[in-house]
Amino acid sequence: MKNVLLVTVCAGLLTFHTSIFSAQKDCHALISILVSSRPTPFKSSRLTAIERSIQEKSLLDIQSALSSSDIRTHNKQIREALKDPVLRSQEGSVLSIDKAKADFLVKLITVHPTNGAKQEKKYDPEECYGFCFGRATLIHSEALRRNTDPEAIKKIWAVGSLEKGRWHFHVATMIKAKGKGSWWVCDPIYKSAESAETWIKRMENSSDDKRMMVFVTDPRRFSVYDPQFYTNIDLLGDGKSDFYNGYFKDYLEYTTKHPKPKPFSP
Repeated sequence: MKNVLLVTVCAGLLTFHTSIFSAQKDCHALISILVSSRPTPFKSSRLTAIERSIQEKSLLDIQSALSSSDIRTHNKQIREALKDPVLRSQEGSVLSIDKAKADFLVKLITVHPTNGAKQEKKYDPEECYGFCFGRATLIHSEALRRNTDPEAIKKIWAVGSLEKGRWHFHVATMIKAKGKGSWWVCDPIYKSAESAETWIKRMENSSDDKRMMVFVTDPRRFSVYDPQFYTNIDLLGDGKSDFYNGYFKDYLEYTTKHPKPKPFSP
């Protein structure tokens, strides 16, 4: 009887550990998709040149070192560069989306189990992070899972003193808009997606000193402080501690347990 019980317990532990390993493997696979979704260069050299100039730098350091006049010039250049078309980098992928799809992504993340007011005490009990970078990561992931072309996805950053000094930056994921529009910024702090121009104006209005600087980067950029792309440690912790209190881990585990969503139609 004891031997039977021991075998049963061991089998249970093996199943438990196998399940954990399988879940971790699935999470790492999802992170790999995020990391490997490399955009190709824009047809126009304007945005490409701007992006290359900030590749190895802290966005905060760049903003603080420039004059207000230089910041205004830079922001104007960004506005113009966002009008440029993109090149196809994956056969059959979606190069642009309409507002309905952009609004869908905003709502999806707004009501996601890892977001919302009810989750703030769990993930951000001292209101240190704000998790705009987290929501931007989730929207990037969900757009890729729906066959959006990596080139049609970017991160847009507003850097400077915002909301009376409460925040020093804000970030959102944006996706190329259909037609002659530029991009849809899918930012869950608003009720629906907004054009890049509208989003930039909102950020300018929230600037305390009118020195808000706009940056557009590779969507895989994780931090305002350095240019590194997503890593397992960023999203899952180092095995001993998790800087973000399980935020990304919970999202990844939730996602891997659900079927792959239906792709966006071209």
